Amino acid sequence: MIRVEVHMHGNLRRFLPAGVASMRLELADGTQVGEVARQLQAQHEVWVASIGDTVVSFAAPLPDGALLDFYPQLEGG
Repeated sequence: MIRVEVHMHGNLRRFLPAGVASMRLELADGTQVGEVARQLQAQHEVWVASIGDTVVSFAAPLPDGALLDFYPQLEGG
């Protein structure tokens, strides 16, 4: 098992309980970033993911103790 802290930015907070910004998860070894997005039912809303300060693909495996950030697509005009 690994432990990660997931931070949902912007309107992605709606995918976490009570709209909190972050939560800790215990996951199976080898869990990939995209699997976390699917588990939270946010896979169609996440535009980019990062572990620490590094942008990662959804196929990246999560290391124990990772700080995983999910960002929505930015809008503006």
